[in-house]
Amino acid sequence: MVFVLSKNKKPLNPCNNAVARKLLKQGKAVIHKKYPFTIRLKYIINEPKLKEYTLKLDPGAKITGVAIVENKPNHAKVVFLANLEHRQNIKSILDDRRAFRRTRRNRKTRYRKPRFSNRTRTEGWLPPSIQSIVGNIESWTKKIKKLCNITAIAVETVRFDTQLMDNPNIEGVEYQQGTLLGYELREYLLYKYGHECQYCKGESEDSVLNMEHMISKANGGSNRVSNLTLSCRTCNEDKGPLNLSNWLDILKTQSKTKLNKERIKNIEVILKKGLPKSFKDAAKVNSSRKATYRVLSNYTSDLEVSSGGRTKFNRTTSNLPKTHYFDALCVGKNTSDSFTFPKALKVLNIKAIGRGSRSRTNLNKYGFPRSYLPRQKYFFGFQTGDLVKAEIPNGKYQGVYYGSVACRSKGSFDIKTTDGKRISTNYKYFSLIQRLDGYNYGVEDIAL
Repeated sequence: MVFVLSKNKKPLNPCNNAVARKLLKQGKAVIHKKYPFTIRLKYIINEPKLKEYTLKLDPGAKITGVAIVENKPNHAKVVFLANLEHRQNIKSILDDRRAFRRTRRNRKTRYRKPRFSNRTRTEGWLPPSIQSIVGNIESWTKKIKKLCNITAIAVETVRFDTQLMDNPNIEGVEYQQGTLLGYELREYLLYKYGHECQYCKGESEDSVLNMEHMISKANGGSNRVSNLTLSCRTCNEDKGPLNLSNWLDILKTQSKTKLNKERIKNIEVILKKGLPKSFKDAAKVNSSRKATYRVLSNYTSDLEVSSGGRTKFNRTTSNLPKTHYFDALCVGKNTSDSFTFPKALKVLNIKAIGRGSRSRTNLNKYGFPRSYLPRQKYFFGFQTGDLVKAEIPNGKYQGVYYGSVACRSKGSFDIKTTDGKRISTNYKYFSLIQRLDGYNYGVEDIAL
């Protein structure tokens, strides 16, 4: 389906592809937006009777499902399906920024007094990685309301019990009496593992014992007790930030010393038992659900909250496969038993990428500057990340290409096409399709 706007940019009823193609061919409409595809009429029409549509959301830690349906007496007509992929690099970017600022303060303001007491958090503060999820959902709710007559919103709010996920048999007072009841963390590990390195079992003869992350923090490991073990300093330094499986592969290629043989045997035992589960995604959903509800309540008076169990029941009843956009389609108690899918309906894949970085210096692998980025944002009317069309009249890359542009101050731009090619040519051959809005787009078929 194609979104339609009036001449005054007010939302009208969506139309199918054939009608949109006819209006564009006759010159009665222009393309207003490429993603999601929207046309705008060039003539004024009488105020039409607008149909009522429901926006359905299935928030997730990595991907949020989005669906728009028109509810009819016996079935629901599907208008729009999308996967909204959230950014996963927020923390690493903030860590880099913190490191840059710290070194700059040490160089420039060596004797400045500390100002830690000034750092206060406002009420309702969320970690930036979770705030990014809430912000993406709010941003797309606003975008869609400008393109379609959304009268109701249905959202799935799920609360995960991570203790029950870790131990299915937990009950009663065990919820309050955690693993560390009566212990401090280090004391507990020393008691549990008998003051012995769990990798070499004392073979290295190193008496210094460290708390070791089995899944390293560099690879997404947490500080949960189940992810911690005891390791001597020698094994801890040899393992470094590697996963246990990767370290095991390296040990097998090294000399078969008595120490390495003991390590290999013990690591294989640990891997056979299984590494601890990660509940980061569950924690993100638990932390963002209330903020998501508060944000969405600002955009409609008809906000329906649904559970994950009801979504699964609706999806199973409708005989739909498990995908993010079908989960969104089945959110809510008013979902019909059957859905009508237009023949040419596609799924829009939306990936949040941000609007670039404030850092103007590229570093090598050792952390030293290797090149500098320009402080200018626009070059010859284009910005890096804009969606463009490149018509190259002759030469090696003769043809028409669509994709995102990477700008250079000299005028030789790169275009990254949808199939992954990167082509460099002069800016004169580029024409703008859509400005950078912080997202990348792609299209796929429905998984029916």
